[in-house]
Amino acid sequence: MKYKIKDYPEVKAKVDNMSVEELLSSVVVPHLTPKDGQCFRDTPGVFVFTAEAADCVETAAMINDGREDKALIVSDMEYGAGCALKGAVHFPSLRAAVEAGDPSLAYKMGEYAAKEVRRAGYHWTFGPCVDITGNADCPIVSVRAAGADPDEVITYAGAYMRGLQDNGLIATLKHFPGDGYCTDDQHVTVPENPLGRKEWDESFGRVYKTLIEDGAMAVMPGHISLPAYDDIDESTDMYPPATLSKKLLTGLLKEELGFEGIIVSDAVNMGGFCGYTNLYRANALFLEAGGDCLLFQHNDKEYMEGMKRQIENGTLSMETLKNRAYRNLCFSREYFETYTADTDFEREAAERCAEEMTRKAVKVYRDRVNLLPIKLDKTSKILHVIITQIDYPLEAARDLTEKLREICGTVDVIDEPRPWITKDAVKYGGYDYVFVTAGVFPTYGLNTVRLTGEVTRNMMEGWMRYGTPCIFICNGHPLFAEQFKGLVDTCINTYGYNKYTNERVMELVLGKGE
Repeated sequence: MKYKIKDYPEVKAKVDNMSVEELLSSVVVPHLTPKDGQCFRDTPGVFVFTAEAADCVETAAMINDGREDKALIVSDMEYGAGCALKGAVHFPSLRAAVEAGDPSLAYKMGEYAAKEVRRAGYHWTFGPCVDITGNADCPIVSVRAAGADPDEVITYAGAYMRGLQDNGLIATLKHFPGDGYCTDDQHVTVPENPLGRKEWDESFGRVYKTLIEDGAMAVMPGHISLPAYDDIDESTDMYPPATLSKKLLTGLLKEELGFEGIIVSDAVNMGGFCGYTNLYRANALFLEAGGDCLLFQHNDKEYMEGMKRQIENGTLSMETLKNRAYRNLCFSREYFETYTADTDFEREAAERCAEEMTRKAVKVYRDRVNLLPIKLDKTSKILHVIITQIDYPLEAARDLTEKLREICGTVDVIDEPRPWITKDAVKYGGYDYVFVTAGVFPTYGLNTVRLTGEVTRNMMEGWMRYGTPCIFICNGHPLFAEQFKGLVDTCINTYGYNKYTNERVMELVLGKGE
């Protein structure tokens, strides 16, 4: 059933009597890390970065104890509680749910995630990612989204969304009007969604319309333009990001697609927003375009002064400001009236679900020389080469090294960008096999999803062609083996990483298990 924010006449009366400062505080969702000394007591939401559960509980209490209008505590949880809490049950990715081929696992991922993080004080998450990977070189989406098929996005992201919201955690569809076809990163610029109207309607439009009708409570627009539905901004001679476009937020999202929930911006410190125009002008334009709350904006003195200037120069009207404050306060009040009971959470059941998804998702992507399976024992001598970039989970490579050492007599590691070292090791080291942990993990501000930079030099020198069989394991972007198609004969894709991933990798390597 489609969601609509509930009206509260008493909140309307309260908003009408608020000062400008109070109103401006009611349209922001600032961010903090537990124990960093910050506390926000007058905003409708607070984003809390990943921390221990006990610290999150303490922070949530510090923010909300004694407040009449409580703040929604927010996370960025796109695939399970492990995105928001240290030590929580960690699922591999939304794409892994698709690779596992079972929508019920995506629903359970949402269910277990909601129950686990609600116990830590969270109420709202910025997920699922409903982008479509129409371009393999998109630097943002990768395994965060379901894939290239809109029907799979609807099925799996929709199941995850229902799992979250059925169990008391507000879900957020992102990044409207759709990432995945763009080849730029909104963290550093304004990407352009290149689809025409018909293409957009049949892909992103259908995804958003279906999931809005299915009850999505929040939408996050990205700092992404959509020329097919917009006009050029004469001040820049560019199409504006959706966050600054009334045609996209009000005309397309609200009026055509019928969305009546909350619209929260992507982070205001991204280049595609505060680099497109001055931060406070961008804030004002977002609210006037139809947005409700500004993510990562702190209600400090600079913000107050900057936004008052936008009111004085006519960029932001008091009518709009009051309306957005009212919607945000109604949204949070409705949540706390609706979800009051404690949640039950079965850690063992959640772990079994994460393990099942992982086992089904990890797959041999390519084995053109029919290398797998292989035999390893204490006489085996292995070289483990690590070719990864920033934000790639270090434990992925470390754990694989340990698992190889449990079986093999010798496991040496090379993890520096010096390809001649790897070449000489392969030529003269007498290794039986080379295992390679390689690729790029989804991150921000790199403007690429391909292996790039100095570390890419490790694919030089032809060390994979000296007769020692090489097995590549990619835990991140699933098209690493396509980028190096001529060099990579055998590759296993895992579509994310958790503590079960390498167990399944080794089963595939050794020909054991299901």
